[in-house]
Amino acid sequence: MRQVLITAGQWLDRVNRFLAVIACTLLILITLAICIEIVSRSFFDISNPWLVELSEITLLYTTFLAGAWVLGREKHIAIDLIIDSINPRTARVLHFVLSLVAGAACFIVCWFGIVTVIDQYQNDIREPTIMAPMTFWITAVVPFGLSLLGIGFLRRGVRALLGLPMAVDGPSAEEA
Repeated sequence: MRQVLITAGQWLDRVNRFLAVIACTLLILITLAICIEIVSRSFFDISNPWLVELSEITLLYTTFLAGAWVLGREKHIAIDLIIDSINPRTARVLHFVLSLVAGAACFIVCWFGIVTVIDQYQNDIREPTIMAPMTFWITAVVPFGLSLLGIGFLRRGVRALLGLPMAVDGPSAEEA
């Protein structure tokens, strides 16, 4: 069973790393597009009205594609003041309980996100904007990212319960 968890954890790390690379690439591309927009508007009086909408969508995608990777590396915002002031056993239990609650919250919102995406797809709902994309393409990243985040929180809770380091630095034999 332990080997199955290690293998699953390694695959999860690979998926999260790949999605983080995609998120970084999206950020770089949208930054370049905005810089080009500034130059083209300033010097050539040419504007791309769809760029603001595209940058909004990119920010949404970046957040949900990279969220699980950030959690797995423990690079998110944490209240270390409380954790550092209690004994290690209590801190492990607190991490476990908070991870389970956060994972459950992610899965609940993920479920409603899936229902929303299905509804948007079935009803052919489009955004009332210049690009008029189908809304489900924008919304689908939310349940996808939250499912990975929920799995990450459950994994974090197991690691806390076993006394393993909270951050996952890379594949190793002691990961769960």
